[in-house]
Amino acid sequence: MEKPSLGSDLVFHPATHADRVDALRVLANALPGRQPVDMQLMLGAYEVALEGVSRWGLAQATRSILQGSLAHSFMPSPPELRREIDRIMIPYVEARRREAEAARRYKWDEDSKSRALPAPKGDPNAVAKWHAKRNAEKAAAAVKSTSASIDQTLFADKDQRAQRTPADAVSDFISRQDRRHSDALGRTNAKGADQ
Repeated sequence: MEKPSLGSDLVFHPATHADRVDALRVLANALPGRQPVDMQLMLGAYEVALEGVSRWGLAQATRSILQGSLAHSFMPSPPELRREIDRIMIPYVEARRREAEAARRYKWDEDSKSRALPAPKGDPNAVAKWHAKRNAEKAAAAVKSTSASIDQTLFADKDQRAQRTPADAVSDFISRQDRRHSDALGRTNAKGADQ
């Protein structure tokens, strides 16, 4: 089965009436089936069953039916054809659902808020109001950044850390790991001696 890229909408492009008729013509000519009593009624039933399917899903379902995906080798009924299309589309529908859920879940409230307004041109009063509003926003941001509570004990060696080389950082990390493991080993040995 041909695998389209999941990011494109090609998989979900709706099938036209001509696409549906072409698929039915291929299936009817390739597979044996009963001769319908009323051809218009049969075509109407297929139209209802294939309502809203994608062009790609219809083509792939037709292909898989011709390759023997159904339990029989006869012309599929309208519900059978629709079930086959839905079965083929499951991974793509799920991928689209996951993408939408991820977009909803990982959207920040700030993404929908407006950013700083562009400076208006022309009217001096509007420009002055804009500058006043922009300065107030800058002042509020400065107050917010300076008033953030920071635990100074966590950053007591900030200046020393800024001047460390990468080799120093790696050796500090390794020495901390060695201390941690030796402490854990000592506690394990102490427990064993107590028993």
